[in-house]
Amino acid sequence: MKLLWLASWYPNKVSPLDGDFIQRHAMAVSKFVDVSVIYVLQYGTAVPNPQPEIVESTFGSVKETRVYFSSFRTGIGFLDKLIYNWRYFRTYMSVIRSYLKKNGLPDLVHVHVPMKAGMMAQWIKTKWKVPYVVTEHAGLYVPGPVDAFMKRSLYFRRNVRAIFRKASAVTSVSYHNGRIIQRLFGLQHINIIHNVADTRIFYSAPTENDTVFRFIHVSTMGDNKNVIGILHTCAKLKSIREDWQIELVGPPNQSIIDIIQIHRLENFVSIGGAMSNQAVAARMQKASSLVMFSRVENFPCTIVEALCCGLTVVSSNVGGISEAVNASNGILVESENEEQLLDAMLTMIDHYHLFDRAAIAREAAFKYNYETIGKQFHDLYREVLPSFK
Repeated sequence: MKLLWLASWYPNKVSPLDGDFIQRHAMAVSKFVDVSVIYVLQYGTAVPNPQPEIVESTFGSVKETRVYFSSFRTGIGFLDKLIYNWRYFRTYMSVIRSYLKKNGLPDLVHVHVPMKAGMMAQWIKTKWKVPYVVTEHAGLYVPGPVDAFMKRSLYFRRNVRAIFRKASAVTSVSYHNGRIIQRLFGLQHINIIHNVADTRIFYSAPTENDTVFRFIHVSTMGDNKNVIGILHTCAKLKSIREDWQIELVGPPNQSIIDIIQIHRLENFVSIGGAMSNQAVAARMQKASSLVMFSRVENFPCTIVEALCCGLTVVSSNVGGISEAVNASNGILVESENEEQLLDAMLTMIDHYHLFDRAAIAREAAFKYNYETIGKQFHDLYREVLPSFK
């Protein structure tokens, strides 16, 4: 059986970590069925009708096709959007036709993030009668974010609604967002399949006895991750005790660097920069607790990976985080509440010995490994297509 994935987000040469959680889902599913992924992205501007750059590769057993097209710009906003959309869909259709010519029709299309890849799935369904399913990874359905769903254009909202409603099945990576999507679009049912961790890399390892408690934060360091709030809390923590350190893993911006200098946190906060998954895992295995203070989340892979390494988690209680973090493996606080975050970090330092690192890793690995998550998707495909094997 052939499975074609159309991804609106996916790791690429512009943003190597963009949608890496979708790539991991693909790896999990590829343990059961053949998976081919197509991802189309604008890359630069050029004269009209240049040939797109097509890069074919494999990631494990997943076949990947990344397509980079350029779009001519006039400087007139409305016209540039029309040109971009024309180039995007024209390029995407051409790539799909080439895939079908080489491989034949897939048995099922799986869309990851409805806009805009879901519009291509609708086209395939209309033209060749191939059904599709949708997985939503975005956390834009709650109010607050600048790109929140209800703030988007009527064109965007109508298309997302149609993509969901015409799908044979819809999944979300968290119950929290799943319930919102189900209610917002009037869906009869939504399937919850969580994010996955590569347990070959993320696992608990023996740690050295250390007089310093080691926190770690891993993210893209964007505004939504509220790293500034973590640093403000660290400044207060420094005034209470000094037997701790925190490593920030990810690409820092100047504001983060400035806050570290302003609060004289250089001896307490280190910046590791962007790292490979293997390097992140190695850093986690040497740490004791992950700190997340996001304003909005869905079901972040970072927390799943930290749990698989046996780390406790101190996090804001947003999105689906409470589906993974509970009293047995961490402490949840209110978003933006720096006093609660401070209390939680102090409590974690004092009572870390009460947590069972091995049990945390064991339970997380059981829930979030490739085989478990891959089988959940495979079972869903079989519900949509009873003949699917």
